[in-house]
Amino acid sequence: MDHLGPPVWAREAVIYQVFVDRFYPGRGRDWLQTADLLGFCGGTLWGLVEKLDYVTDLGATCLWLSPIFSSPTHHGYDATDLYHVEPRLGGDEALRALVREAHARGLRVLLDLVCNHISHEHPIFEKARANPASPHREWFTFDDSEIGYRTFFGVPSMPQINLAHPGARDWIIDVARFWLREFDVDGYRLDYANGPGPDFWTDFWTACKAVKPDCYCFGEVIDAPDVQRHYAGRLDGCLDFYAADALRRTFARGTWTEADLARFLARHQVFFPANFLMPTFLDNHDMDRFLFMARGDKDALRQAAAVQMQLPGPPIIYYGTEVGLSQDASTAGYGLHVSRTPMIWGAAQDRELLAYYRDLIRQRRNRQPAPDHEDARC
Repeated sequence: MDHLGPPVWAREAVIYQVFVDRFYPGRGRDWLQTADLLGFCGGTLWGLVEKLDYVTDLGATCLWLSPIFSSPTHHGYDATDLYHVEPRLGGDEALRALVREAHARGLRVLLDLVCNHISHEHPIFEKARANPASPHREWFTFDDSEIGYRTFFGVPSMPQINLAHPGARDWIIDVARFWLREFDVDGYRLDYANGPGPDFWTDFWTACKAVKPDCYCFGEVIDAPDVQRHYAGRLDGCLDFYAADALRRTFARGTWTEADLARFLARHQVFFPANFLMPTFLDNHDMDRFLFMARGDKDALRQAAAVQMQLPGPPIIYYGTEVGLSQDASTAGYGLHVSRTPMIWGAAQDRELLAYYRDLIRQRRNRQPAPDHEDARC
């Protein structure tokens, strides 16, 4: 491959985002609890294996998993071991089974990887913090601040990795290669990608493509479009936060007209290179759910989803949006976790909305041209 870029399958993908602890317990288990959204609810990778037919029946072709690495929290964005799956979620065996069963159904699997920071309980950080002579001391930035070291947005439990240090840089890139090589995952959603910055991603991206040329690596860069464009040629794409905001302004909040939206999209889509693939979304795990923002108006959700499915970037569906999952109004303004409501199943699902989503996805996939040949990669 002479030129790195997003694989053909990613251009045609419909991505289903699963927050693993909140999706399905599996193996005959019930939820541990569902009231405390900062606690563990009991979803597992085994549960997701049991629900793969639901995902494929929806029409999704790719899974994006919330972080599955060993971690003390429900969200997993603070890993204590980047080479093993959290036992609470099913451990390494469950991920191997999930990837195997997903691939058998034609589903790709993306992991959510944090390269910017780890947990303060990670053994490497604990040793570096305790011993100034530790060989890993320079993998972090210790200082005279109140916390004593550089962190992710001042959160003491999330020390930032000094990716300018060659050893730390090689460590994180090795982690990425490991999961591609040993577990056959299909790429990464890269959390807080503007933390490490564009230079790091050049090395990261080329290393991933060397292991698995058709992997898909896209970043979470919540910044101005001109900043996001700096990642072209360094990653396959970035999450399209500006399109998400435009869709929410138009259909959830009603502060934009559809003409406003059309004018924005016309400018927005030509601003980025054609080979920079930007997934679209209506909601995710860090924001209020679309249906909550729309005050329960499912017609507004249908309108937004219809527009999303016509945009060029691969659409992401946050688990439950397709069946009317919302959030508790009493939790408004109480943190990022409020949209991480446990998935609803059975009679609690809005079957008409689900059928609408299935039809939208079918129409989108029917509009897409077939690749020139079966082995097309980039």
